[in-house]
Formats: sequence, structure tokens, C-alpha cells
Amino acid sequence: MSNKEKKQGRIKAFFKSRKAKKGSAAVIILAAALAIVILVNIITGLLVERFPNLKFDMTTSGTYQLQKETVDYINKLDQDITLNVLVTEKTFKSGMNAYDGAQYFVQANELLKKMAAQSSHVTLKYIDLSANPTFTNKYKNVDWNSSDSNTLMIIESGDNYTALSLDECFTIDTTSQYYQYGYTIYTATTIEQAVVTGMLEVTTGKRTEIDFATGSGESEDAYSALKNLLKQNAYNVKDVNLLTQKPNKEAKALVLYAPTVDLSDDSVAKVEKWLNNNGKYGRNLIYIPLNSAVKTPNIDALLKKYGLKVSNGLGFCTNSQYVINSYYTFITDYNNDTYKKGLKNPDVPVVVSDTRDVEIADKSLASPLLSVESGAGVVPFNSDGKGKASDYLKSDGINAAAIGSSSSTDDNKSNIVVFGSPMMFLSSYLNTSYNNANYVVNICNQITNRGDMGITITSAKQDNGQLGTVTESTTALVSIIFIGAIPIIILLIGLAVFIRRRTL
Repeated sequence: MSNKEKKQGRIKAFFKSRKAKKGSAAVIILAAALAIVILVNIITGLLVERFPNLKFDMTTSGTYQLQKETVDYINKLDQDITLNVLVTEKTFKSGMNAYDGAQYFVQANELLKKMAAQSSHVTLKYIDLSANPTFTNKYKNVDWNSSDSNTLMIIESGDNYTALSLDECFTIDTTSQYYQYGYTIYTATTIEQAVVTGMLEVTTGKRTEIDFATGSGESEDAYSALKNLLKQNAYNVKDVNLLTQKPNKEAKALVLYAPTVDLSDDSVAKVEKWLNNNGKYGRNLIYIPLNSAVKTPNIDALLKKYGLKVSNGLGFCTNSQYVINSYYTFITDYNNDTYKKGLKNPDVPVVVSDTRDVEIADKSLASPLLSVESGAGVVPFNSDGKGKASDYLKSDGINAAAIGSSSSTDDNKSNIVVFGSPMMFLSSYLNTSYNNANYVVNICNQITNRGDMGITITSAKQDNGQLGTVTESTTALVSIIFIGAIPIIILLIGLAVFIRRRTL
């Protein structure tokens, strides 16, 4: 018998042996398991791509989840809305040449997909302008030719549309030295709030106008966060200089934020006449006094007509259940059910800092909104600082906000709302877990008779320690690991077991 015949005989004998039969069974089982793993990964990937809400968010703060307010708003939509992102999805997910912070574009892409998956009324499109150069012709109110134009998205509903810029959708670090050399560093995603604001704008029609008074030493930087909050909730916000202009007839509310000097006789007369509205009323002044000593006899006289008075000192609280960091920073209780109604979570309080006490001078005209009823008082501005807290306590507590009305009938009135703390409207207070942003939007919705249509969305920021996909390259790496590498490793382990058993 030749060597070749002997080899063939040994091979046949091996495959007929008990060892080979066991090994073959193991290989078949391994191959089947490997096929199932690969098939499950592929099917899961396709399902998640088709239905983004099936994707689990493993980040500690829900980085890839829509906020509840967004979900509630989208679920109530009854108009079709299209979100047109003006780059390809691949370019968008890659970070659009970001020097740092490309992970926020992956995050933004997930949020946009979940918005579209939430309602059949929302459609998401990625438009390659190089392949569709005539796409922009329809949107004539957008300045496409400006050298600093950075339009990222067009939101449209019917014939209404609005444009969102790149820096409206993402927070850009302009303080970094790299920014000066043309490098873009992104530090947060604001696309969820920007898109919801755009949706409100294209579906609301004519927006309610709220103006900010200038001409009395007001700092625009100080009230920029409040101004942006109102813009984000689809209010039409304008400035009006009371020294040279009258309050706009279209405005439903006028904000006077921390004037450093008193209104002139002419300015306060303009405001009073505007509030009266030829006996029709229906207008509102929101006054936030400066948190330091400023003599304002003209403003004080106007407040008195609405049953209000502002203390000549700062409010404090010694109640440990209310104090946050110091006696001058504390939470408050809601003291008016009418203006508490409409809050998404009325159990969350409003926090104030360095507030004036808003006193009720005439209970028939005015009532408190935010209060601390025990363990609170007012330290006068002219205090020498040597007194004890107990010397300044007020038996009935203090008010951090109140509302006064002047009207001909209950249904026909104008209001003055006074918030004693300008600090409570800084971004550091509005962008917190407290109810400051929600409360002021709710107040504005009610006094302007706009109804409960405003929502407040905070910016989404990722923590370095969070779990989750952070870049497009990481996404690809995860796919390779779970769809390719792990099955191959399983195969190699199986082969090693097979070979080991063969030698036994």
C-alpha cells in the first residue's frame, strides 16, 4: 500500500472516530452560535437605525435622551415640520472640522433622530448643498451670502421657516487661545432648545412681543440670559429706549431690569400711559430693581398706584430649610396658586439671591408671588453691619416677588410684576435644577394671555466620565468590536478548544 493510500486511510479513519464526531458537533455548534451573534448584531443595528428610540442611553445624565418637555411638546404637534440640516449626515456626525468637541455632533445627531422618531409630524433631512445648489433659493429671507453666515439648519412648516446658525445649536468656546487662530472648540450641545424654539416659531404664527426698556443705566449683559430665555420660548424680544421712544403698542410686556438711575418724568409718564392703553389696559410691566441703594421716587410712585413697594434693603433668611449658601441666597415658597398653575413641576422651588423685599402696600390691588414667611427679614442699605439678624427679622416674612393690578374690570387689567432679585435671572440661576426659568416663562405666558405654550430646555453637556458614544470614530470602533472582533475571538477560542480536544 502506497504512502498516499495510507494517508487517505488515516483521514477516513479519523472522521469515523468518536473524537472526530464530537469535534464536528462542536464546530457545528460554534458556527451556529457565531452566526446567531453576527445576525443579532446586524438586526439590532438595523432596528436602532430605523427606530432611534430603541437605543439605550447609558450616560449618567441622559445625554442622548430628549428632555421630557421636548417629548411632551412634540407629542402635541398637529402641524408637519421639516428639519433640514444643511450638510450630509456623515459630515455632521464627524464634527464638521471641529478642533475639539466633535462628540457633541454625534450627540446632536442622536437627539435630532429621536425628535423625528417621536412624531410622524417631524421629518429630518440632511441636505448636501453641493449636490443641491438650488435648495437655498426658496428661503429668500436668509442671508446666504454674508461672509460670517454659518446657517446650519432650516426649520419649516408650510410657508413658514426659520434659520438656525451653528452657534445657536452648539456652545463655542471663544475664550480659548486656539479660537484666535481659527480653531473651533465646542463645549456643549444646545441644539435641542434651538430646534424646539424654531418649531414654536414656525407653528405659532405671530409671536407675542416683550420689550426691554433702556435709557436708565440698564446693563444689557446683565439681562442677556433673561432676554435669551424669552427668545428661546418664541417671544419676539426688542429693546426700546424710553428717553427717545415710546413703548411699542404691539408689546404685551415691558421689562425694566435693574436701572441704575430713576426713570425721568417723561419716561415714567410714557410707561404709565402705555399701561393704561386708553382705558383698554391688557399690558404688563416687569420690574426688577437694582440690589443696591438707588433713589427711584418716580418708579416708586408708579409702583404705589399698583399697591406695591420695594424695600430699602436686602432680604435675608435664617431658616435652614430655605438657606442655600448664605443668608442672602435661599429658596422661596409659591404664594399665589393662579401663577403657580401651569408649572410642569410645582414642587421644585425658585431660588433668589440678594433680593429686595417686595412689600404689599395695598392688599386690594396687590398680592405676593414668591415668599418666605418665617425666619426672614431685611437688612437696610444704610446698616453699619453691626446688628444681629434677629434685629431685622420681620414677623410676617418677606416677598421676593409680587404682582399688582390696575383695571376697570377683573377681566380688563394691566399688571406690574416685581421680582426683587436681579441675580435670579443670571444664567447661573436660570440654567439650574431650580424652577427660575420655568417660573418666569410661566408668569409671562399668563400675564400676556399666551397660554401654556412655552417650554424651557437646558443645554446638554457631556461629562468625561460618562458611558456612551462620544465621537463618530468611536461609533465605528464599537461596531467593529461587537460585529467583527468579538465573533472572531469566539471563533478562535472554539478552534483552540477543538484542537486541544483532538490531541487528547
